Amino acid sequence: MYTIPDFATLRRVLDRLYVRYTPPRRAEGDDVLGTLVRTILSQQTTRAATDQAFTALLEHANADWHRIAHAPTSIIEDVIRPAGLARQKAQRIQALLSQVHDEFQSYDLEHLHQMAPEKARAYLLKFKGVGPKTAAFTLMAACAMPLFPMDTHIFRIFERLRWLDPTLGDEAAHQQMQALIPPDDRLPAHMALVEHGRTLCRARNPLCEHCPILTDCPTGSSPPD
Repeated sequence: MYTIPDFATLRRVLDRLYVRYTPPRRAEGDDVLGTLVRTILSQQTTRAATDQAFTALLEHANADWHRIAHAPTSIIEDVIRPAGLARQKAQRIQALLSQVHDEFQSYDLEHLHQMAPEKARAYLLKFKGVGPKTAAFTLMAACAMPLFPMDTHIFRIFERLRWLDPTLGDEAAHQQMQALIPPDDRLPAHMALVEHGRTLCRARNPLCEHCPILTDCPTGSSPPD
């Protein structure tokens, strides 16, 4: 039986996850292009590795997108190697920067703030390496758009909590959970849930005995006495 949680249950679960993972909240003035580049770096890696690679990239180029776009790709690869998939990500970041500059004669995507969410997402999806999750996360984090990107970790957690019917299609599931999560919680909830799925609520051998939301999980198991 799958049931959309009431607000008290949702609040309790999110607050317990926040205590465990202390996710970041959106800072006013987040740069859209910088957030997009950082999100590309975050694909298939941890937050710590992403932070390390993004900081190294900015420090190497003195936060100059032009220098990053025109540097030898091998150098960018070396700089962002902590995030993994360095060659692929370096090529995609440099191609993205070049496309943005060719279109606007500057390294700037702040105009997306004025676009409707679906139009902004469609615009970002034209860049190689930017999929639906990357586009939605960028717009949620940098533009405070009313989006809630879900990945396999979040789907798995919501299904185990019996909040989400796995027979729902992806679009219906996204719409249902996006409506459930309050706007101010979308970024921290996304970050905390992804971290939870990576560390404890894993696809195989979940570490239920360490789970901060075990008492709200009907599919979790307590360790034997």
